[in-house]
Amino acid sequence: MEWFNGFMTATVEQTQAELARLIRLAQQGEEVVITNQGRAVARLTGIPVVGQNRDRKAWLSKLARLRQTGATGTTGASTDQIIEDLRSERS
Repeated sequence: MEWFNGFMTATVEQTQAELARLIRLAQQGEEVVITNQGRAVARLTGIPVVGQNRDRKAWLSKLARLRQTGATGTTGASTDQIIEDLRSERS
């Protein structure tokens, strides 16, 4: 494996042989560029760990704000009501 432009590079063959090690590096924040015949073809990166509870709380809070600002207290006609109205207009 080599370094190129600040990224670790590995050939497809190296990636196949050392996948577990490369995954550990990606989990630690390292980016690995996978090359095939000297050309970059893929990038292996880790996925940031996000606090699930914090995101859920933020999402629920945002949902509550949306409900408050967008709620009119009325609902539209049901599908059955719309169909019935269209049928009555044809008669």
